[in-house]
Amino acid sequence: MFRWNMSLETGIESVDHGRRVLLEAMADFFQILDAPSLNPKLVAERTGAIYTAMKAAFVAEDTFLTPRGEEGTKHQATHAAFLLSYVELCKKLVPKLKTLKQAQQACLEIYRLVDTGLYHHIQDEALAYKHMVKHLEKTG
Repeated sequence: MFRWNMSLETGIESVDHGRRVLLEAMADFFQILDAPSLNPKLVAERTGAIYTAMKAAFVAEDTFLTPRGEEGTKHQATHAAFLLSYVELCKKLVPKLKTLKQAQQACLEIYRLVDTGLYHHIQDEALAYKHMVKHLEKTG
C-alpha cells in the first residue's frame, strides 16, 4: 500500500529520505492491521514509529522551506496540523486499548488518518517540490 515510487520523489535528497522512512513506518503499521498478535503495545510501537518518522520528515522539509518565506510558512503550518491531529487521535485511542477488537478498530481509525491525510499530502506536494527545485536550478 505505502510504497515509495518515482512519482513521490522531490529531487531533494533529505526530503526524499525523510519521506521514504515515513512511508516505511506507515507500511509497517499497515501490516499489523490484521495480525492475530495485535495488542496495545504493538499499536503503540507502530504509531510511535510513524510519529517519529513524520517529525523527522517534516524537519527535513521545513529546513528546505524556511528560506522560501511565506510559501514555506504555510506549508509548515500544514505539517503542524498533521502532527497535532495524529497525536490527538493516538492519545485518544491507544491508551484505552484492552481487547483485540478495540486495537483493530483503533488501527482502522489511525489508518484512515494516515491514508487520507498524510499519504495524500506527500503524494500531492511532490510535484510542487519538483517545481521549486527546477526554479532554484534556473535562478542559480
